[in-house]
Amino acid sequence: MKGLSSLERVILECVGACPMTYEDILRQTGLQENVCFNLLQALLIKGLLRSQAGQYRIADISPVMMEELNGPEARKAESLELIEAVLEQESDKVFKIMKIALDPRDEKIFLAMLSNLDSFLKDAHRKAQASVAVKNRRVVFWGVGEVERLLKQIMIGG
Repeated sequence: MKGLSSLERVILECVGACPMTYEDILRQTGLQENVCFNLLQALLIKGLLRSQAGQYRIADISPVMMEELNGPEARKAESLELIEAVLEQESDKVFKIMKIALDPRDEKIFLAMLSNLDSFLKDAHRKAQASVAVKNRRVVFWGVGEVERLLKQIMIGG
């Protein structure tokens, strides 16, 4: 089993530590009924979810399987899927990419600002995760790369 799709991950994130009914999962994720049902069945077959008394819960997952599901390749695939979805979004799209020149001082300031942003986002998520439905959460991403290295990576194909 390789990584999971973003849709499967949303369901697992939704179920998290608390068992949930099918209706709760529908409400939390905003998925269409048939899509949600099919994803739940796939997660049951993969052994990642268990169903008991009308509720779904995360199954006991071995460390080896966890590594396969959350390893670098799986995270990269999920990130690419989400970034592509943001780029194809028709409304409420906020996306900027810039090639900028930074002197060493400004680069240090910028990296410190990213660190502050990271701390803020983690804290905001921690405070709101219990009260904000998965479907109403936001996807935020950022990255920094040196143009020369990125171009070389593009040329070698990975």
